[in-house]
Amino acid sequence: MKLKLTCLMTLFMAFMIQISFAQEKSVSGTITAASDGSPLPGVNVIVKGTTRGVQSDFDGNYTIKANANETLVFSFVGMKTVERTVGSNVTLNVQLAEDAAALEEVVVVAYGTSKKSSVLGSVSTVNAEKIEQVPVASFEQILKGQSPGLHVISGSGQPGTAAKVRIRGTHSINGGSTPLYILDGVPINSNDFATLNPNDFESVSVLKDAASTSIYGSRGSSGVILITTKNGKFGEKSTVRYTTQYGVSEIGQLRFEMMNAQEKMIFENWQNPGTWSDFDIANAVTTDWSDYFFRQGQTVTHDFSVSGGTEKTRFYTSLSYYDQEGIGLRSNLQRFNVRLNLDHKVSDRFSVGMNSSVGYSKSNFISSENGINLNNPFAAVYLAQPYDSPYNEDGSYNTGPGLVGGNALENLNSNVNKQNDLKLIVNGYGELEFMRNVTARVNLGVDYINRVIETAADPNTYFGQNAGFTGDRGGYSFNNQYVANINALTSLSYGNTYNGVHNVDVSAFLEYYKFHAQGGNFQGFGIDPKLVGYATGITQGTDSNGFIPTVGGFVTQRGLLGVFGNAKYNYDEKYFFEGTIRRDASSRFSEANKWGTFYALAAGWAIHKEDFLTASWINNLKLRASYGTTGNQAGIGDFQTEGTYGQNSYNGITGTVAASIGNNVLKWEESEKFNVGVDYGFLNNRINGSVDYYVENISDLFINQQLSATSGFASIDANVGQMQNKGFDGIIEGVVLRNQDFSWSLNFNFNYNKNEITDLGQESEYVLGTSIVREGLPFGSHYAVGWAGVNPANGEPLYLDADGNVTNVFNADNSLAQFGSYEPVLTGGFGTNIKYKGFSLSAAFTFANDYFRYNNQSFFQENPNFSQYNLSTAMLSIWRTPGQVTNIPGFGYNREFSSRDIENASYTRLTNVTLAYSLPAKYLEKINFINGVRVYLQGQNLYTWTNFEGFDPEDSNNIAGYEYPTPRTITFGVDLNF
Repeated sequence: MKLKLTCLMTLFMAFMIQISFAQEKSVSGTITAASDGSPLPGVNVIVKGTTRGVQSDFDGNYTIKANANETLVFSFVGMKTVERTVGSNVTLNVQLAEDAAALEEVVVVAYGTSKKSSVLGSVSTVNAEKIEQVPVASFEQILKGQSPGLHVISGSGQPGTAAKVRIRGTHSINGGSTPLYILDGVPINSNDFATLNPNDFESVSVLKDAASTSIYGSRGSSGVILITTKNGKFGEKSTVRYTTQYGVSEIGQLRFEMMNAQEKMIFENWQNPGTWSDFDIANAVTTDWSDYFFRQGQTVTHDFSVSGGTEKTRFYTSLSYYDQEGIGLRSNLQRFNVRLNLDHKVSDRFSVGMNSSVGYSKSNFISSENGINLNNPFAAVYLAQPYDSPYNEDGSYNTGPGLVGGNALENLNSNVNKQNDLKLIVNGYGELEFMRNVTARVNLGVDYINRVIETAADPNTYFGQNAGFTGDRGGYSFNNQYVANINALTSLSYGNTYNGVHNVDVSAFLEYYKFHAQGGNFQGFGIDPKLVGYATGITQGTDSNGFIPTVGGFVTQRGLLGVFGNAKYNYDEKYFFEGTIRRDASSRFSEANKWGTFYALAAGWAIHKEDFLTASWINNLKLRASYGTTGNQAGIGDFQTEGTYGQNSYNGITGTVAASIGNNVLKWEESEKFNVGVDYGFLNNRINGSVDYYVENISDLFINQQLSATSGFASIDANVGQMQNKGFDGIIEGVVLRNQDFSWSLNFNFNYNKNEITDLGQESEYVLGTSIVREGLPFGSHYAVGWAGVNPANGEPLYLDADGNVTNVFNADNSLAQFGSYEPVLTGGFGTNIKYKGFSLSAAFTFANDYFRYNNQSFFQENPNFSQYNLSTAMLSIWRTPGQVTNIPGFGYNREFSSRDIENASYTRLTNVTLAYSLPAKYLEKINFINGVRVYLQGQNLYTWTNFEGFDPEDSNNIAGYEYPTPRTITFGVDLNF
């Protein structure tokens, strides 16, 4: 009996033990970095073989339910994966060590990726963390101050407007200096970014020197920006993310003050005594026109994404909505985006995939890019007389000759200027390893956009009757165009390691690029007031009514064929060598000049791997150098090699005439680039960065050369100009403090670029707008008569002659080129990031120095000859009595364009501040489907330190003229991870 009881008890205990092992329990712990013990947030903790998983919180803590016989897998980008069996543990603390190889895999370079330690070119990367959730519609503006050598200048505060972007300065005089943009291997247009969703971007790589750009041949002179979108990971459980934002925008600080009604009346009495009575002045009511033209704009965003993968397939898909109201009435942007990225391993040797996105945007524009134009609401708001009212007593707009405010307000609220864009970007590939270490790959990419632009003027508005429309009864225009970029790339690559130390990679490529664009437009007149904004509102044109519509259209195309190769060798990851050569053929040039050859050579030395370098605090010290050539074909016509014909009329008879002369001697502008740089990492990489010195000599610049009058044409382009850029850029990032609860990091990057025009062919100089192009000077040098102040004795303006002597005679022939350039010499950014437990605070600044612009606003606001408009309060100090010291000449003197209008536009801007809080995981344990919650408050364009007195020192042109101001935006956001 006892034996039986013992057996039964044994079986019962075994059964209970089995149940206990099978029973699910909570396992908690802290995940830290093996290097310094700091907590690791965002680590994936997954029960092996299942889809059950969580992520560690900001403090590195996690809690997950698992059985005793199951295994937990801890994985994090840049760290080695760790597996731990649960067993009887309820607490599992884990340390993760850095996986240097994994970290280096993420560096995106031309036509592929490379280990970070193997990169020999000057390449900087901006990751998703710095790109996401910034309330700016056009992604390139998010890159401000993020990368050394990359200068981004906002051209307008109009939602969605593209910025001016320069990499290491200006690279051409009459050609283009805009970088080449590549999205997932597809070249894309630089002015369509409003239809892209930056929250889909994984990283942005900025390629600057020949080692990184020469492989793009005839398109690489101005640098290259590579954009890589997000994707899932093979073998990773699916994750869902939802983010939303709500923000408000308003106009930033102004650096000038306009007169109120009483001040303006007093000023007009000074100019013309008796214009206003004391009663009028005392009872005048001031209209604050900014209350009518500006508003508090709103921004709303919603982003939903799902990513994940199996052992053979990975995916990322997203759906997003972006809606931004501008600070100017009627201006806004709505955007809808869908993305699907998919990769599939058909077998161990064959893979296929695609990256695709569709974006649709709707924009309403206002006439703010025309500078000093009274239909520009941002000019009208300050130039409108402060004693005028916006409305009549019956509620109608107060319009008519000279009524600037009412005219512009009616135009703004009654008329139409809108643009709709549909953009499709698709890139598909197939990759086959058909021999050991030999891989063939085929890519086919398309960037397509269809753009529709409509404008309309109501015939009952002052604008519709006075803007030059046929018959002065309003107008309607419709423009429909599409642009298609098609890129096909075939590559063959070989990579192998011999004897464990000789690493060889060789690749050959064949690339074909085709650009095609076509569009049509028409404009009709005599608009039915009930159908403003619709083509059906146009009156049919006849000989009697004169409403003859205008029609037009265009079609153009160009092609590029490239054959190129790249070879890389390194010995034991210590000594590196790389060579690139490319042959390009472009349809833009004649048969004789169609082909161009571009190349680069680069070398590197990982000094920190040498035995003689025994300092333990040096973790990385790599010297690299490169030399090579790139080309530029932007800025010339697609068919400039051929003479063209157009229509003209003589004595009422229309005929065909020569419109342009064929030019079969043009070839690429060419850049020779030299770069030497050092990458460094000290104190366990708590301090890291790079510094580069570069020299770029640009030759064969497109310059207009004069022709004999007997040719019938005034000039022709020729490759005769030369220019040089040289300078330094660099970045330093450092962790000041870091422990289990607290971390504080700083970063700083800069670019110092000295530009000089060295040759102009048959001319030594010529005037280009308000600047002079002169040998020995930098591009963008201002050219103006020097301002010498006001004569206190009689109030007359004083100037400088060509020899620097003071004179009271204004003569444009005395113009001087000593007032700086509108291309800044020193640019960059700096910032800080502080984290304490679940809280984080970051701040980012940008700056530009040695930078000058014309302030055309002050020319109108501080000019007594424009007293029919409102004026700046600075005009109250106008010279009126002998002996008065002032900078405002007396009445009766014309204000001339001079160096008085050129201002120092150097600035430092607080670009972004973000305060965030991530909810600890312990508060989410009872909500099984939410893995992370983050809330944040951020400010964009908060404050600018500058002496410039226009709207904004940061602008895409050299003349400030009431462009759309860049707004200040405050945004609240929520991130949810499931």
